This record gives sequence, structure tokens and C-alpha cells, in this order.
Amino acid sequence: MPVDKLWIKKVGFLLVAFIVGIVFQTMGVPAGWLLGALLTGIFYGLFIETYNFKGWPFALALALVGANIGIIMEAELFVHLHQYFFPLLVTLMITLFGGLGFGLLLNKWTGLDRTTAFFCTVPGGASEVIALSAHYGADERVVAAFHTARITMFVLLIPFGVGMFYGQGSQETFTEASTQLQPNQLFFFAVVISIAFLLHRLFTFPGAMLIYSIVVGFLLSQFVFDLGTLPNYVAGVGQVLIGAMVGIRFERSTVKRLSSIGVPSLKILAMYVGMALFVALLFFMMTPLNYVTSLLSTVPAGAPEMSSTAFALKLEPSLVASLHIIRMVSIFLVLPLFLRLILKKS
Repeated sequence: MPVDKLWIKKVGFLLVAFIVGIVFQTMGVPAGWLLGALLTGIFYGLFIETYNFKGWPFALALALVGANIGIIMEAELFVHLHQYFFPLLVTLMITLFGGLGFGLLLNKWTGLDRTTAFFCTVPGGASEVIALSAHYGADERVVAAFHTARITMFVLLIPFGVGMFYGQGSQETFTEASTQLQPNQLFFFAVVISIAFLLHRLFTFPGAMLIYSIVVGFLLSQFVFDLGTLPNYVAGVGQVLIGAMVGIRFERSTVKRLSSIGVPSLKILAMYVGMALFVALLFFMMTPLNYVTSLLSTVPAGAPEMSSTAFALKLEPSLVASLHIIRMVSIFLVLPLFLRLILKKS
């Protein structure tokens, strides 16, 4: 298929996801922008066609979400961030050893080799884990399928759970309390995204694009730009892009590979949910955060997806993003030790 026709289809898909996001948001569905786009992506991937948004398109979505988080970030976050380090360390160790245990169970219950099983259950950023798994000789396709299912499951479950138990739905429509995007606001996002891309090219690490755009967005909005009130749909666009690009990864080949593992994959995913709820409870008891924010901050899913969910639910997105970045970097610092242990016994 010619590139221009492929991109027309991709843009068409994103427009459909945006429209569904508007509908969900207007209906008061929790995180309507994100969930509407996510479900649209899943539907396209399973029944219509799947598209690849790796590279700069997904990085652009990350930068847009990060810029919006940076705008609402408060300076006090840096003053109080240290109080979360010890609770995060405790919950991180539980999550890491839980992932190791799940990998051993997956290896025992299925025909997967130990390296592939371990990479399937590593609670790190999906993109980084998938890339690293190929380097160590794991079956990259199975790893990608498992991580796609894990992240999709959490992005679907958390907003619905929040809406059911805490009533955090939103009835903000596409036009309500929104004004036309002003030239200085448009220029602000262009500058933030450009600087974030430049920094990411010079020095990258897990979650770099998201953290760069948050920091640059915060500094520019605090000291350079007077942005005023942003239209509601600006934040929605970033959430739609993240939701659509994550959802469309859950396509037929993902289901096929998971079904080849069978019931054990469902058991492991259910155990992940149980562990996430328990870890969030510990974090909640050790910090001043409410339980939902604790869950978003510690759940073993991606930083972009969870910070987008936190932003949509108005639950400390900058803190959630910061804690997830710390979690991801920490995991990749200790991952070689775990790999040495796993590969030594394989």
C-alpha cells in the first residue's frame, strides 16, 4: 500500500477515535477521551485493520500529554516528592519479585522457555521490555502480546472501577468552557514538543519523552508563557492519541498468541490485578495519597497510560508520571541482576 494512502487510513482511524472520545466524554464516562479511543483502537485491531504508530507518532502523543501535565504541575511537587521514595521502594520490590514469581509460574505452566516467560511478566515499560527481550533471545512476539494485554487490561479496568466506586465521571463536552486555541498557546505546544524531541535525541532513557515534555512544559508555563485558559479538547487530543495507539496494538495476532498460552496467561493476568490492588493498598497506608491515586502510581502498567488516566480523572497526573518514571528507571537498573539469575538457571 502506498505510504500516502496508509497515512490517510491512519488519520481516518484517529479521527474516528477522537469522535468516539467526544461521545464518551459527553456521556460522563470516566476518562472518556482515553477510554473511547482505547476501545476504538481495540475494535479496529480485532475487526478492521491494524496500524503501526511506533516512532515519532507515539513520541508526539507522549509529548502532548506531557506538556498538558506540565501546565498543571505545581512547584510543591518537588518539595514533597522525597516522602514517596521509601513507600515506592517497598512496593517496587514487591512488584519486581512478584513479576519474577509470575514468570516462573508461566514457565512451569506453559511450554514457554524461562527467558520468554520472565520477559512476559517483567513489570516495566512495554516498549523497552519488548526491545530488550529480543536482545536476550526471548520470543519477542509472545512478550509483546502479553504486555499489550496487561497494559490494555489496566487502562480499561481502572477508569471503570473508579467510576463505579468513586463516581469520578466527567460531563465536560467538546465545546463546554472551551475557547478557540490562541496563537501563543499553539506556539507554546510547538516549542515544548520541539525541545522534548531534541532532548530525547541527545539523551534518552525509559520514559524520557514524557518526562522531558512535563519538565519543559512546567518551566515554560511558569516563567515564559501566559497561557490563560486552555480549551478542554487540547488535553483530550493527547489522551485520544495515547488510547488509540495503545488500543490498536491489541489485535488478532495478540489474541492468537495469548490463546496459544491458554488458561495460564489469564491466571497470570488475574494475579497481576490482585498484586496491583495489594501494592496500592500498602502505598496508600504509607503515604497521604488516596487509594485511587496510589493505584495509578504503583500499578504495573505504562507511565504514559497511567499518567493520561490520572490526568483524565484529575488525580495528581504529574505525581503519577514522576513515580512511574522512577519505577521504570529503577527496574531497568536492577533488571540485569534478575536476568543473570534467570539465564543462569535456564
